Amino acid sequence: MIESSEGFSVRVLGLTGMRYTEGDRSVYMDSEVLAKPGPGAIALFKDRMRQWGSPPGSARLSEDESDRIANNVKRAFEACGYELQVQPDRDWR
Repeated sequence: MIESSEGFSVRVLGLTGMRYTEGDRSVYMDSEVLAKPGPGAIALFKDRMRQWGSPPGSARLSEDESDRIANNVKRAFEACGYELQVQPDRDWR
């Protein structure tokens, strides 16, 4: 788990998935561990973030909020010497 002095934390949940926590709320994020040399690298699928503490199938966060969260997670990973690749939004249709 990575804990920030800015009041949020990030926990990697195995090979896929992360949980971002801010105060008393959290959001699940789809991610994938990348097979590449060097320190750990993870891909984060920002466009798949859901509402705070919501079950699968719930509405997504606003674009501004998901951008802010992805930026926080990226800075936290980089501060620990890890690489986070935020994947571009996809059209899932």
